[in-house]
Amino acid sequence: MLSILEQLEKQDIISQADYYFAKLIANKQEPFNYPDKIKNLAILLAALCNYNYQQGHTCLVLEKNLLNRFFSVNSNSQSILSDIQEKIDHLAPDQWKQTLSDHIAFTSNPLEQLAPLVFQFDALYFYRAWQDEYCIAKYLFSAVNKQVNFNQEILNYSEIKVILDKYFPSLQSNKIDWQKVAATIAICQPFCLITGGPGTGKTTTVARILAILQSLHKLKYKDDSELRIKLVAPTGKAAARLTESITAQLNNIDKQIACTIPTQAETLHRLLGIRFYEEKTTYHDRNTLPIDILVVDEASMIDLSLMAKLLRALKPQTKLILLGDKDQLASVEAGAILGELGKFTVQGYTADLVDYIKQTTNQPVEIIDLGNPIQNCLCNLVESRRFHQQSKIGHLAKLVNSAQGKQSWKMIQDDSADIKSEIQLINFDSLVTDDLKEKEYQKYVEICVNTIVNNAAENYRTYLELIKEIEKNNVLLEEYHLKQIFDSFNKIRYLTALRIGELGSENLNQRITEKLQQLGLLNFKQHTDWFTGKPVMITQNNANVGLFNGDIGLYIISKNEVGESKGYFWFEKNDNNKQFKKYIPSRIPKHETAFAMTVHKAQGSEFNHAVLVLPTEPSAILSKELVYTGITRAKEQITIFANQLSWENAVSKKTERQSGLEYLLKNMLSIHKKDTD
Repeated sequence: MLSILEQLEKQDIISQADYYFAKLIANKQEPFNYPDKIKNLAILLAALCNYNYQQGHTCLVLEKNLLNRFFSVNSNSQSILSDIQEKIDHLAPDQWKQTLSDHIAFTSNPLEQLAPLVFQFDALYFYRAWQDEYCIAKYLFSAVNKQVNFNQEILNYSEIKVILDKYFPSLQSNKIDWQKVAATIAICQPFCLITGGPGTGKTTTVARILAILQSLHKLKYKDDSELRIKLVAPTGKAAARLTESITAQLNNIDKQIACTIPTQAETLHRLLGIRFYEEKTTYHDRNTLPIDILVVDEASMIDLSLMAKLLRALKPQTKLILLGDKDQLASVEAGAILGELGKFTVQGYTADLVDYIKQTTNQPVEIIDLGNPIQNCLCNLVESRRFHQQSKIGHLAKLVNSAQGKQSWKMIQDDSADIKSEIQLINFDSLVTDDLKEKEYQKYVEICVNTIVNNAAENYRTYLELIKEIEKNNVLLEEYHLKQIFDSFNKIRYLTALRIGELGSENLNQRITEKLQQLGLLNFKQHTDWFTGKPVMITQNNANVGLFNGDIGLYIISKNEVGESKGYFWFEKNDNNKQFKKYIPSRIPKHETAFAMTVHKAQGSEFNHAVLVLPTEPSAILSKELVYTGITRAKEQITIFANQLSWENAVSKKTERQSGLEYLLKNMLSIHKKDTD
C-alpha cells in the first residue's frame, strides 16, 4: 500500500504529509502480527484521513461510493483504484470499523480509549478533531440544558418590555422585527447565534443588546456593578471593523450605559493568549476568561480547533453571542461550524419561547415545536440596510446564494444603465476570438492577466500620486496626509479565487507591482525591497508588536522632523479616530503584498469597490460561497472578471464539508428533547 501512496505523492495527487502520516502508522503497526489486508487498510485510512482534513473536512465519511474516488482520483484512473481495492481485499467502507476494531491506531470508544484515529457515526476522525467537535457539541448541549425558565430566572416581562422598547422602538409594520427578536433571545439564552447577510444589522443589534443587558443587570442588582464584556473577531481587520461599528452605534445610546460597553475589539488569538509558534493558550478550562459576555464577530471564519479553544476558555456562566453570515465561505482550516448551525435556523421557536417573545415584544413569531432545541438559540436577520430592495449587488448576491448560475450570468451581462451603475462584467471570452482561445490558450490567459493588471494599475494610480506629491513637496507626513492616502487606497481591492496560478493573488501582485513600476508610480530593484507605496497584509498574529492576521499597511518614505528621509510601515489603528501607527520594517511580522488578495483573506472587510477575479476555467476551489463572499465585500460597486464557464461552474457548486457536528447535535439534542417532553 505504501508503494501505491508513494506513487500518488510523486504525481501530486496526495501531499508529502499524507504519505508520511501513513508511513508512521505503517511503522507503528509493524511489531504486531496483523494480516496484510488489515495493515494495508490501516495505512490507506491514515493517508485518507489526513488528506480529507487538509481539504477542510473534520472527518472522512465512510460512504459506499468512497471506493470509487479515493483521494478524489476519478474513475479514469481505474488501475490505481483497482490496486487499492485489491490491497484491502475489496473490503467495503461499512466493514472497515469492525476490521480495525483491535488495531493499535484505531478506536471506536474515544472517551475511554486513546488512539490517533477514531471511528464515530460512520466516519473516521483524527482524535484531536473528534475531541474538538465533541467539545463544541457538549457546549451547545449544555446551552440548551441551561435555557432559562421564563417565569423564574429573569426579571418580569413588563420590566424587560420597557427596556426592549427603548432600544428597539415598535415599528408601524406587519413585518417581524427580527433584530428585536434576536435581542430577546440573547437576553434569556446563555448562547446566541445571530446570522444575516451584509447590512442586516448584526453589529447594530448586538450594540443594543449589550446596552439592554447592562440596563437589566443594573435594574436587577440595583448597585454599581457592571457586566464584564469583551468584543473579538478572528482577524485584525475584522476586529477593526467591529470596533468601528460598535463605536458608531454607541453614539445613539445613553452615555451612562454606553460608557459601560467596550468599543475596542481584539482578535481571538489575543484574547486567548495564543502565540503563533505554539498550540497552548493562556486561557483554557483550568484558567477561564474573567468575563460575563463575549461577542464574537465574523464567526464563519473560525475553524474547528479555534472554536474549541474558545469554548474551553469560557466560564459556565459566560454568555456567548456569535455574529456572522452563515452563507459565507467557511474557515480556511477544517470545519464549517457556522454553516452547520445555520442549518437549524428556522423562522420560529418553541411554544414557551414564543410566549416570552410575544409578551416582551409583541412580535408574532411562529411556533415550531418540530425542530431541534438548538433553534431557540438562533436568529436569522433577513432585511439588508446596505443592499436595499432595488440594489443590484444585493439581487446578484441572492441569485448566487441560491445557486442560480445561468440567471446570475444573464444578470451581470445585462448592459442596462441601472445594472452597470453597480455591476460591471469584463468577460474574458470577449477579449479574444474563439479561434485564438481554442488554438492558443496560453496567449488567451496572458491577455486576461494583462487586462486585469492594466485595470488595477489605473485604479491604484491615485493613492500613489498622493504619496509622490508629498515627496515632491518635501513636507512632513501629517495625519491628514495619511488619511487621504489610506482612504484612496481602500476605495478598491482586487479579490481572487485562487492564491496560486496566473490569475492567483501571488502572480497578480507581482504583475501589478511591475506594471506600476513601468508607469513610474513605484521604484524598486527587487519585489522584496521596501519601496514607498508598497501595500502589505499581515499573515501572522504578533501581539507583541500589535499587528494581526489581516491588518493592511503601507510603506512610505518621507521627511521627518530633523529633515531626514525615513521609511516606515503605517497601519490604521483599530478605532474610530482613524489614527495611524508606524513600524520600522524589521518589526513587521510575516506578510505579503496586498494589491490583490484571496476572497478568503478579504472576509471581514468591505470596500466601496470590490473587483472579483475568477480563473479562466473551472477549479475545485470555486463555489457559490466563494462568489457570494466576494460579491458582498462591495458596498457600492462590483467588477467581475470571469467567463461564462468559470462563473456558472462556481455558482452552481455548493461547498460541502464533511463533519459529524450536525449528527452530534441531532443525536444529543433529540435525546434531551425526549427527556424534557
